[in-house]
Amino acid sequence: MRRAVVVGGSGFIGGEVVSALLAAGDEVVVFDRSVSQGRVDARFGRHAARAVRGDIGDPEALRAAFARADEVYHLAGALGTSELDAQLRHAVEANVIGAVNVFEAAARAGVTTVFLASKPNVWLNAYSITKHAAEQLAQLVAERDGVRVCALRFFNAYGPRQSLRPVRKIVPTFAAQALRGQPLGVFGDGEQTVDMILAADAGRLAVELVRSGHAGPPIDCGRGVAMTVNEVAAAVNAYLGNRAGVTHLPMRPGETPGTRLVADVAPLRAAVGEPRFAPWEESLAATLDWYARLDPREIDAAVAEHAANAA
Repeated sequence: MRRAVVVGGSGFIGGEVVSALLAAGDEVVVFDRSVSQGRVDARFGRHAARAVRGDIGDPEALRAAFARADEVYHLAGALGTSELDAQLRHAVEANVIGAVNVFEAAARAGVTTVFLASKPNVWLNAYSITKHAAEQLAQLVAERDGVRVCALRFFNAYGPRQSLRPVRKIVPTFAAQALRGQPLGVFGDGEQTVDMILAADAGRLAVELVRSGHAGPPIDCGRGVAMTVNEVAAAVNAYLGNRAGVTHLPMRPGETPGTRLVADVAPLRAAVGEPRFAPWEESLAATLDWYARLDPREIDAAVAEHAANAA
């Protein structure tokens, strides 16, 4: 049995990492600023994991949580494509200083392995810049302190439990709009591509990468299947029976029209063997069913907020 601490373990992908670790029979600590033992018990089972409330801005809290840990998984931080461009200081403090705090606290606590969640860095926005900086600092700390660092660049994760707001993500936003019979808001012409990966797959692959012994530069984590945004919108509309189609919006700040995002799966395959991915149609259906069961007031609030931000 290994002892693992998941920083940001009550978040979307962080929770899937916790699930994968528990499935492996490990002892797990969920470190998060908003976590409670009741929430952890409700999601993962009573006494399945231990909750520790703390912030990545507090190095001593991190160091205490990392005591006796074999592995640390860092998935906390500030999200947002255009949303963070108006919050540069917050983005740097959360995604850069917070990451350094995690790396250095792990080294001081004697942790031998740290996982870093990152993203494709193809755009000039605060989120991409700060995540890229965290990647570089992780490699620096690995060389300086002898900590093995593994990093995955998660592509377009989706699945049950992904928040509807405030950050606009493709599947929850489209789901909310389709459930209200509205046209789906597509930025640009919709021919830019995404690489959709189920969050449960992303969480499991993070653990598999750490357990593979891999060390080195970040690796892409996607299915290696390019889909246009228009294709994703059409799949959501078809499943939910929404005949309102789509409406095309100006590109939001921080993204480039015509971007062709698709993961290079070869390095992941070399590290963990042939990766297993959930079928797109089945996992999308399960995800949309989850949104359909939410409190209607949550759907209404998300639709209203996204409409206001797009105006």
